[in-house]
Amino acid sequence: MPNERANSIDALGQLLFTRYSAKRIPEKDLQGLGIPSSLYAANWRIRTDIKHPEDGKTIQLIVAARPSFPFSVPHIYTHPELEILKYPHVEERGKLCVWGDEVSFDPQDITYVEHLIKDSHSLIEETISGNLDDDFSVGLLSYWSRSFKTSSKEKKATSLCNIRNLTTRKIHVAYESNKGTVFADTEKQLKSWLTNIGIKSNQKFCSTTLLINLSEAWKPSEYPTNLGEILSILESQYGDPVQAAEAITIVLGSSRRYPAFLIQTNTPNGAVITAMNCVGGIGTRGHAGLLNLYEAKIGNGFRDSIIPQRFLNTRCIQLGVRGIDIERRDPSWVLGRDSNSFLSTTSGTTIGIIGLGSVGSSLLPLLIKAGFTRFVLCDGEPLEAANVGRHLLGMSYVGVNKAEACKRHIERDYPWVEVLHAGSQEWFEDDTTIDLLTTECDLMISATAEWASDKAIQERIESGKLKCCVVFCFTEAHAVATHCYINKAGSFSYGSLFDNTGDLLESCAKFEHRTTKPTHFCGGIFQPYGGIELSFGHSMIAEAVTELACEGIQTDSYRVWVGSRKLLLSAGGEWSHSWEQKYGEIDDGSKVLKVL
Repeated sequence: MPNERANSIDALGQLLFTRYSAKRIPEKDLQGLGIPSSLYAANWRIRTDIKHPEDGKTIQLIVAARPSFPFSVPHIYTHPELEILKYPHVEERGKLCVWGDEVSFDPQDITYVEHLIKDSHSLIEETISGNLDDDFSVGLLSYWSRSFKTSSKEKKATSLCNIRNLTTRKIHVAYESNKGTVFADTEKQLKSWLTNIGIKSNQKFCSTTLLINLSEAWKPSEYPTNLGEILSILESQYGDPVQAAEAITIVLGSSRRYPAFLIQTNTPNGAVITAMNCVGGIGTRGHAGLLNLYEAKIGNGFRDSIIPQRFLNTRCIQLGVRGIDIERRDPSWVLGRDSNSFLSTTSGTTIGIIGLGSVGSSLLPLLIKAGFTRFVLCDGEPLEAANVGRHLLGMSYVGVNKAEACKRHIERDYPWVEVLHAGSQEWFEDDTTIDLLTTECDLMISATAEWASDKAIQERIESGKLKCCVVFCFTEAHAVATHCYINKAGSFSYGSLFDNTGDLLESCAKFEHRTTKPTHFCGGIFQPYGGIELSFGHSMIAEAVTELACEGIQTDSYRVWVGSRKLLLSAGGEWSHSWEQKYGEIDDGSKVLKVL
């Protein structure tokens, strides 16, 4: 392998010399160019006819081949280097960002480097001429993060704010030493997030701050350096110095010495959240959230009288600001980077799940990733070690009630999710659970496969106390088929699939032997199957629930995932002839059958 790499480097050198008269750069000369020699296997210099805009010298392209060439594209540097943040697509030490992630190449044909060099030459010409200045907006976060220095100990801030709200507004913020700074639109949202990640919120580190919305993105030369420039932006937005002063007070009145605030910027690729903090220290005694600056507070440097506008301007100009690293963790970004069309509907839908076993528990992460955020969970049993092989939860939750354990798990891993209630009894024995299922849930999922529970649901439907649609789901023996029946509101048509004792009238698979196995407890049995067999059914059910939430139904819907014939035969079964006569051939399986 080392010889192959060396041969590739030699071939590249020959190509560059033949096409561009490129000369290899000795390692000792790289230090003078500011290029770290340890990162590259070899470097070549190519002369161009482009004049550097600052000193008029002819720009050279430095082709730096990485040790993994030809499977990784060489880096291209400019010398003399173009100034970072003055020209788009320029990184540290004059390195060019030439090809984006969408560009593909054939690593077995190294002539792709010719296209790279041609594109580099064109990029330099375009960026020097100013034709690419709009790209500062397109790639805003790259340039923003390069405009300030961060220490290895500095934690990235977190934004939970709704980017669809295009207004300048007061928001809430927590300054937490271990998790960093967290911004949220509301106090409830902030406290819920902190609780779910294991932090008890308190007034010592919770405060209010400002989110400023900009209609156009700044270029790097326009990045603010002091709070006075922020005040000027607010004055321009409001057209009223009093309103601008009230807004800036939310920052100045922070309980923190170095308060942070958000900047929301609209770009061609959608809204972007960035953040800044004050670096000089505001020296207040803490008046977070006070909007009326003109009621001066002792401790801010004034007596109880009006603060003149000119003093406010001076104070803001003297207070430096800098950018800070921030990461969006709001559902719109996490669940599809603002491209999930389901979210507007699913995020407002509350789902009740009865039964958090092998089917119900594994639906949770799929439903959350579809955008559902509010749940009522019910299960009367604790997790056992033998459940782990086909359950969402692992060994750390053994012995914990399944509903309560699922609540802990999803709220920790998906902190924006809210579990309204985790019932640890049979749902029809718990008045609190019954009330929440019937009054709060927009739809329900019954995943118990227990006839008594399903009949209790029927009773609630027929009495008019349960008015939402119910999704019933269960598996056949050895999980060779997973059924999903959507029972429209006001009926119990699902019951027509079973006899009076809950036996399925028509199954997909037929077995001539007993499919359950006894446990070591009196009367105990279990159905042998694993998590792989179930996974396809989980996806089918989650898709059906999402369609129900987004589109609704006029009639019942019934679909079945049938596993492979190979799985069926390995379990000693065959497809049911009566099922196939009624609903159609199953053949080799591994597909969804839409029965209704």
